[in-house]
Amino acid sequence: MATDQGETAAGRAMWSLDDAVLPGRLERLLGELRDEGVPALEGAPAGLGSLVELSYALRPHIHEGRVPTYGAVVASSAVLADHPAMTSDAGATLIPVANLDAKFARRFADGRTTFALRSKDAITHIACFGRDVSAEYELVGLQALVGGLVIQRHGSGQVRVFGPAGVVRWDGIRWHHDPPLDAWLSRLTGAADDLPVETMRPVLRFAVHELGGRRIGATLIWRPIDPHLPGGRVEPLVHNVPTLRLGQPGEAAAIAHALAQTDGAAIFDGEGRLRSVGLRLAPSSAAESNVPSMSGMRHTSAIRYSYDDAGCVVIVVSDAGPVTIMHRGSVVSKVEPRDQQIG
Repeated sequence: MATDQGETAAGRAMWSLDDAVLPGRLERLLGELRDEGVPALEGAPAGLGSLVELSYALRPHIHEGRVPTYGAVVASSAVLADHPAMTSDAGATLIPVANLDAKFARRFADGRTTFALRSKDAITHIACFGRDVSAEYELVGLQALVGGLVIQRHGSGQVRVFGPAGVVRWDGIRWHHDPPLDAWLSRLTGAADDLPVETMRPVLRFAVHELGGRRIGATLIWRPIDPHLPGGRVEPLVHNVPTLRLGQPGEAAAIAHALAQTDGAAIFDGEGRLRSVGLRLAPSSAAESNVPSMSGMRHTSAIRYSYDDAGCVVIVVSDAGPVTIMHRGSVVSKVEPRDQQIG
């Protein structure tokens, strides 16, 4: 992380101008991030400015008992100067606010359709989008477009940081870190070299950032080569699904909404199309003998199914957020809440 003790000392003059965030609070937050090993500010183009915005998102100004939502983008000066990545690609209108103090400028950034744009020293613009971009799935895409960090206080009270190191969340009790999708795909490529793993990106992004971000528990089966399931290993509880595909505007949200109300596994093909939902998985006797149980019936049935179906990758999303990837009866990668490491 770029923010060090020297920069912290040098930044006291800026802190005095931004009295919504106190110097001691910044120092405590910086120490907490270091102690917990949380890469929330890793890769930030303005380390101190990012720390200020994260601190404010964690403890925003309360007015008449109302705790506001909030959103900030901390990016390079090129992006803030009307760069196409923000205006053309992300579709934002940039409203200059450099003549306002930071406390007042933040009141216009709701973290849903409007975000404060911050350089190293000041909030320079309010970015106004033509739609709600508050979902984690959307903000991952925004960060990929503009770089830097996207910081959000969600209406649920969760604070999320989207950056080069992945997604860091504060749920009010503890920090949680999901690495970037490339880290997951790299690990899976070595374990499933017979499958076109790179084409799994939309399904994995959906699992980690749409379902995991919304705490929707689910089992996803990705079959990229042949969408037809092996006989006798599933029992369909739902016989027809609409033609929905991940990566299309609004369709991922529609799938997530259905999965939040439906038991059983969902199947996706190699193009990210939803093929079936509500499947009860039935492991073979060989799977029951050779694959040990895991904590929870959902994980156990999923890993045993992956043993029976070598042409698939199974992703299990816990309703607590963590995601586990399985292939051929083994766990390929997971995020452990104990140490927040992939492995």
